[in-house]
Formats: sequence, C-alpha cells, structure tokens
Amino acid sequence: MGGIKVRTNYTARTKYTNTPESDLLEEVMHIVNYMKDGVKQTVEVMAKEPSDAINKIMNGEIENDLGKNELDRKIQTNKNSRCNRTE
Repeated sequence: MGGIKVRTNYTARTKYTNTPESDLLEEVMHIVNYMKDGVKQTVEVMAKEPSDAINKIMNGEIENDLGKNELDRKIQTNKNSRCNRTE
C-alpha cells in the first residue's frame, strides 16, 4: 500500500526579474519550492503569478519530472507529437 503523499511549505517566485517585455506576457517562468514527504522539491512552472504556480503544483497539473522544467516538458511533447504524425 502506498500511503498518503504529503506536500507542505510551498513558496514561489519568478525565475527572472520583471522587464517591460515580460510584463506583456500572459505567463512567465516561476520556481516553486515545497516539501514532499520531508524532501525538498523544486519545480519550474509557467504561470501568471506565484500563487498560480503553486496552485498548478497543488492541483497536480505539473509534476516534478526528473528535474525538467515546464518548458522542457512542452518541447518534448511537441517533438513527440511531430514524430508521431503520418503524412
């Protein structure tokens, strides 16, 4: 039996400082830190604001995927979908 996974102590911040250009973007990269079963986790997430980044983690929308950030996961997904196309 698995048991309950406990995540606590969430913090989030933007990865890069705000610029006039980044202020025009819908989402920017955030770094979310939290504890999962007593082990510190760090995940990079595209989000509107820090609380949105935390909510994405808490709601299971983003998982800590072997150190990949969300941009890495999107690139990999796009590569896989292009490779699987039939023409």
